[in-house]
Amino acid sequence: MALKKPYIRRIALKDWSWNDGDLLGVLLVFGRIFFSRPNMMWQFLLRNALSEPENLGLVTMSNGVFPLWLFKGHMWISDHLATSADVKAKGMNIKTRYDAKQQWWWGFTDPSLRHMMESMDHTIFGIKQNHEKVWKGLSLKYRKSTSSTATTIGVRDNRHIPQWVKLHVTLRDKGQCVYCGEKNLKLLEFDHRHAWSKGGSSKDPLNICLGCKTCNRSKGARDWGWG
Repeated sequence: MALKKPYIRRIALKDWSWNDGDLLGVLLVFGRIFFSRPNMMWQFLLRNALSEPENLGLVTMSNGVFPLWLFKGHMWISDHLATSADVKAKGMNIKTRYDAKQQWWWGFTDPSLRHMMESMDHTIFGIKQNHEKVWKGLSLKYRKSTSSTATTIGVRDNRHIPQWVKLHVTLRDKGQCVYCGEKNLKLLEFDHRHAWSKGGSSKDPLNICLGCKTCNRSKGARDWGWG
């Protein structure tokens, strides 16, 4: 006799929301929630659930009481047969719902570093990054900064790339050339996406990428995409 398959379904976004940044204030239009961990900061619970399902407790509905899960930024409801592994398998192909402003670091992180923190989150949790969109948003800042002297991150200062930027870029680009995919460490270099000679920053990881010697020499001072 075949084993019964666990029942798991994703709750539509219109049916729930965060209430004033408090997990205890999650609103569901169809039930009442009893939380298993009411004292845990909702930001950390949300962060943990980006990679592994988190059981929030139970939700009471008209036809019974069911487990409630948080995974990849979405709410899920299941029967009592479902395990964390079942929920993870069910949501494997669902796009992660990520909002940087909901992350634990947003409130106390310097605004000039928030884009770096967000990019690191994307790398850690395997969330696809839209580099073109980010770059367009930064290009205006670069144009403005070249007309005045400044020392903040994201503006031109000198050609030296700090070690922390190199580490971040290496992790983000997975140790390979973003243009051709070359992985030989002896052939890889750090490249300015917006040329330093044109005012591109050496202190902003969004303006630095890994490139092989061949691609970097072909690129010269031109501004290339991310491959």
